[in-house]
Amino acid sequence: MYRSNALNSYKKAQINEEIEPYKLIHMLYEGAIKKINLAIIGLKNNDPKIRGENIGKAIAIISELNASLDENIKGEEITFLKSLYSTMLIELPKVSITGDITTLERTKRYIEELKKIWETTVMNARPGSNNIHYDNNQERSRQSFAV
Repeated sequence: MYRSNALNSYKKAQINEEIEPYKLIHMLYEGAIKKINLAIIGLKNNDPKIRGENIGKAIAIISELNASLDENIKGEEITFLKSLYSTMLIELPKVSITGDITTLERTKRYIEELKKIWETTVMNARPGSNNIHYDNNQERSRQSFAV
């Protein structure tokens, strides 16, 4: 259900305006961080509805990130990302049962770090800058993180 919602959102975004795939990945990272933060709040406030809904949405976003990896490109980066996303997709559903906030916090840190790497290597942003620069001359970097 959540996966189809994320896919529908993606399709609507493409219909309403053309979003570069590199920007879309950035938006997915931001969305995952936001949903994990809300899940943490739900867990801390003992609100299973907020916790569960947002864990589910974070899982859907991470599933889309995982699906966006190009299987035709073989490389250390792709293998690492597939493994990391798979681990997140295994561990996050457990939080609804265990209430383990550490898993949410760890996942959030990984996603934040991936977002920073995406900004600096693919989107050509300066570290610590809120100004994202899209540079079409970054094809080599982009190809290692296929979308």
